[in-house]
Amino acid sequence: MPSPSYPAAGLIRQGWISLALWIAFGILIEGFNGFRSPAYLDDAVRREMFRLAHAHGTLLNLVLLGAAISARLDLIRLGRMASLGLCSAAVLLPAGFLFAGLWHLKDEPGPAILLVPVGAVLLLVTVIYISLTLPRRR
Repeated sequence: MPSPSYPAAGLIRQGWISLALWIAFGILIEGFNGFRSPAYLDDAVRREMFRLAHAHGTLLNLVLLGAAISARLDLIRLGRMASLGLCSAAVLLPAGFLFAGLWHLKDEPGPAILLVPVGAVLLLVTVIYISLTLPRRR
């Protein structure tokens, strides 16, 4: 069994903890909807940003878990930089949507939306890096 210092161990920890947090956030926004919260329902930008934060947070943490499982099965090579790239992207992307919905202008997302393209590019570069370093199988 790999040691806890193995790069996948951090992905598993972050993946499960963050997945639980984003699921709880989804329950919260469903509660806002169910209890007809005007601060949520009357604000289209906030609704859209919160939905995007929940979706990206949930799905990206599933990607972390998939990458960790793939690394443990020796299907991919996951070094510290790739692990850091995935972990950072899984935080930056949904956090950008979340904070852009919390503090925003009249009909535009807030300045935190700038975290989204940073996280997206980081995710893309990391995924390309992982795909280029796949072990050669015969």
